[in-house]
Amino acid sequence: MQISTVTFRSTLFVCALPFIGASAVADEERLPWGAIKAGNADGSIPAYTGGLPTSTNPPGFKADSGYWADPYADDKPLYTITSSNVDQYAGKLSEATVALLKRFPTYSVPVYQTRRSASYPDWIVENMKLNAAGRCKTIENGEALEGCFGGKPFPVPKNGYEAMWNLLTHYKGYSVWTRGEGWYVDSAGNKVMTAGIVNRYQSNYYDKKSNLEEFQANGGYYLFQNNVYNAPVRNAGEGNLQRKSVNPVANADKSWSYSPGQRRVRLAPDTAYDFPIATSGGASLYDEIYMFSGNMDRFDFKLVGTREMIIPYNAYRWASTSPQDLLQKNHPNPDVMRWELHRVTVVEATLKPGQRHVVAKKRFYLDEDIPGAGIYEGWDASGKLSRASWSPPYQVYDKQVPFVTSNWIYEFNTGVYYHSSISTKGIQIDVDQVDAAFYTPEGLARRTQR
Repeated sequence: MQISTVTFRSTLFVCALPFIGASAVADEERLPWGAIKAGNADGSIPAYTGGLPTSTNPPGFKADSGYWADPYADDKPLYTITSSNVDQYAGKLSEATVALLKRFPTYSVPVYQTRRSASYPDWIVENMKLNAAGRCKTIENGEALEGCFGGKPFPVPKNGYEAMWNLLTHYKGYSVWTRGEGWYVDSAGNKVMTAGIVNRYQSNYYDKKSNLEEFQANGGYYLFQNNVYNAPVRNAGEGNLQRKSVNPVANADKSWSYSPGQRRVRLAPDTAYDFPIATSGGASLYDEIYMFSGNMDRFDFKLVGTREMIIPYNAYRWASTSPQDLLQKNHPNPDVMRWELHRVTVVEATLKPGQRHVVAKKRFYLDEDIPGAGIYEGWDASGKLSRASWSPPYQVYDKQVPFVTSNWIYEFNTGVYYHSSISTKGIQIDVDQVDAAFYTPEGLARRTQR
């Protein structure tokens, strides 16, 4: 076991992290996306055997319904971690998960058999191999990508910036349509629906009909996102649009917003970094969407290593639970979450000298099979753990998409938590596609004024 010590401001963080040396694993022992194919020594993490096939058809599954029946519904927890036994398992839990368990006796972590359910389409696997072979690299001090397309940019990341680009560009379908609700729960347990959202997402990075040259020539956008709000009443008719490029230095990320009162679309330069998201009640920041969604210029990102950790996983029940059954005082309902032991990549981000951000230190735990899944933690300038979010995945088996469902974020200093998007009418993945004009300011104006 290796003891990792990180000095940060006046506080010393000491974490017992059983790291797995990357150099000890040969390339032929890894999957195309960089995950270790073999299981661990005691078998608690199994070897990868192909993930869930597209022919998976558990009871209750209905194609294109927007929901996916749980193929592991008959599994029972192997054990449950609570405030009374958390110290026994602390070495395989994130610091924030331990803190939450110790703060609330009502919270628990039911741990199930590890199921490596992820799988990817063949054409994405082939692009992963091309990326890994050397066509893909970081430029601009790690803040931008060059030569990357159609798959995980860095199957075996060599530094923190490469690992974060794996998170930013992780595959969750080319064209995604979701209808959901954002909910804010205060420390007294009062629940407020802060946003009814119709979201359209598209990633040209994963356009099967395109290629690297076309992707780069068209701006290198790995994210187009268009949100229209239909609730609560005060927000109905509002909308926003985001564009994010693999090279934000040369092609800056942009956001636009539409206000029914002004009846015009305007650039929204504040929607970045640590600016609070209004529809979260201020509980979440713009660069905390999907664990991290900002530019990397304000932090130094360090690759710490790979460790085994218990994280939320195969969260089919979580994804289909209503707000009434999911949201409880102090934390979401622990009975609907599934946790498993997986290998994760650990990245730490420390604020650069002279830069400003309310979160001075960040830590990310990114799953080896699905880099968009895992846990994010943040510390304030005094070195106090201030916030954390949990992003559980599930495999959309019929479409071969390792999808990361909505996350929830907890503020340790206020006791408030926010659930970003509880699906209310299902999630449509690659069912239909829209042309590029949809993701323009003019398209946002047309959509919000209907």
